[in-house]
Amino acid sequence: MRRWHVASAALMLIAGLSFLASAQAPSITVVSREGRKPLPVTAINNQDYIAVDDVNTTFATTSREDRLAGGLTITARGRSIVLTENQNVVSVAGRLVTLPAPPVRRDGRWFVPADFLPRALAVALDTRLDLRRPARLLIVGDMRVPRVVARIDAGANNVVVTFDITPNTETRINAQQGRLIVQFDADAIDLSVPLVPSQGFLQNVTPGDTPSTAALTPGPRYATSRVTTSQPDAGSGRVTIELLPSTTDVAPTPAPPPAAAPDTRLVIPAQGPSTGLRTVVIDPGHGGEELGTQGVKGTLEKEITLSVARRLRTLIESRLGLKVFLTREDDRTMSLDDRAAFANNHRADVFLSIHANSAVRPAMKGAEVYYLTVERADAEARKKADENATTLPALGGGSRAIDLILWETAQARYLEQSATLAGYIEQTLRPRIEMSPRAVQQAPFRVLVGANMPAALVEIGYLSNADQETQLATASYQDHVAQALLDALVKFREFLEH
Repeated sequence: MRRWHVASAALMLIAGLSFLASAQAPSITVVSREGRKPLPVTAINNQDYIAVDDVNTTFATTSREDRLAGGLTITARGRSIVLTENQNVVSVAGRLVTLPAPPVRRDGRWFVPADFLPRALAVALDTRLDLRRPARLLIVGDMRVPRVVARIDAGANNVVVTFDITPNTETRINAQQGRLIVQFDADAIDLSVPLVPSQGFLQNVTPGDTPSTAALTPGPRYATSRVTTSQPDAGSGRVTIELLPSTTDVAPTPAPPPAAAPDTRLVIPAQGPSTGLRTVVIDPGHGGEELGTQGVKGTLEKEITLSVARRLRTLIESRLGLKVFLTREDDRTMSLDDRAAFANNHRADVFLSIHANSAVRPAMKGAEVYYLTVERADAEARKKADENATTLPALGGGSRAIDLILWETAQARYLEQSATLAGYIEQTLRPRIEMSPRAVQQAPFRVLVGANMPAALVEIGYLSNADQETQLATASYQDHVAQALLDALVKFREFLEH
């Protein structure tokens, strides 16, 4: 009997230690295009674990337990993830994936380590899941969520708030209801804010009312602000907001002038052949009422092109640190001339228009790359482009020459660079996806006509081909295309710099 009591006490102690090893931890915030929602986390043996029930609720998966085998099967979009209790190797659609810690079963519930999400679930869902542990964020899909780290420096007569942004992202500062709102050109931000020191200029820095904003609440000594932007390195940006008192002779930051309406006849100014790569404009073809081509299964060109454009933007910003703009951020109608005008107004160094193809013969397949055919002879078009110049007065006296380039001849002076760009795109696409027998071609695409920079149009596959329609709709195919276009831009940048 005495031995039984000792054994019983030992079992109770082990159970107690097991209980103590589990505790509620701060939840992870899931950020997707549908919004933000918390994902509960349990700390088990000092590691973050997620209950499979919560995984099912958040990601619309299902699970089935096999008590005899001591395992669990999670089904995600028709793919199976097979887990075995206390084994850190799981099977994802037949592929073995190693986890940093094994799944566990506690009180009739299954738990998986947080790394299960990006390592296993992402593969089954065919969706990017980016787990950012320090911020406790899980980014779903091709969301643009830059890391924003705030720093606060308090002086006797001012407070300086600095935002370091990775990758570099455009920002705007607006005064709104007693606050300064910092708007980031992103889907959301991964914001880190320190404690605010005691002083009279700034009360706090908090997330804004929308996922892509931060808010500064000024203190009683605040009267005006001065904003500066810089780029410490190729992959990051910096915004500095100096809060100042009324006694300081500081002119308020002037509002930016209103953007001029695109002129369908002229491109001002012409900048000559490109010598570097700083800004890229990506044009997701079609949108809004313009559906583009449609596959037999209902896949729409306008949706495929926007998805690829977003993936490419994320890669360029994170890998190259360049400025990237999309001609359309959502499902909207936009004319062909407006797309080229958008690139001109943003002084792009490269313009990429992304499309999906269609043909009467369903057997047609493969990607194709186009650059512009100028209907007139190249020499004549270039001469006409160079002859359209005028002289405008310059500040401080004198004058300066401004090229006024006719819309129809804007692309003429960039044909050689556009041909080089198209060649690089073909080279980087070919190892990743199937190419058409005529992989690089010239054609008089209207969207390229007014582009005042090297420009190319990429048909990433044929939606009229049943097999390619299936491929085009997958994240893996779109990632291959985006990676190839990124590699082509790297090659083109090297070409421009030499």
